[in-house]
Amino acid sequence: MVDLLITGVLATVAALGGIFIRDLKALVIFTMLISTVAFLISILTNMPTVVLGLVGLLTAAVKLKLKISPREATIKTYKSLKRLRALEELVKKLPQEIIDVIPAGSRRVIHPNLLQLVDLVARAYNKGYAVEEPEWFIQLRQYLSYVGPNFSPEKTKVVSTYEVVDLDV
Repeated sequence: MVDLLITGVLATVAALGGIFIRDLKALVIFTMLISTVAFLISILTNMPTVVLGLVGLLTAAVKLKLKISPREATIKTYKSLKRLRALEELVKKLPQEIIDVIPAGSRRVIHPNLLQLVDLVARAYNKGYAVEEPEWFIQLRQYLSYVGPNFSPEKTKVVSTYEVVDLDV
């Protein structure tokens, strides 16, 4: 009878502590103390039913599990310094004014009407006419001179205002 009374008191104290303690660290300390007390009482008094008092610890354990289980999003970083240094060097080699990035295996095709327009302007220059070009047309002629009318690279290419660079990733 005494062992059931000790078990009940221990279970009640553990359950009340699990319900009312809000601080996570205090709850962990309380749970460790109650489990140690229950284990020592069961060993010292030779009452195996005191272990049933650990059922009261279930309340605290469930509360701890609910507070600990939601994980926050973590930021992934490169763990390999060699890879990070290689990427830093690659970024330093990239041109400043990038017009286009052409992935390997893709195609860049300039519309035939735009090609005819570029050809018409080039013939007009050759005959001595003055042609006023908008900014987009100048960029189109630059892009056409860099990559051509139909372009399909084997490696990823970065097209800038002055050059075409291979992107080795």
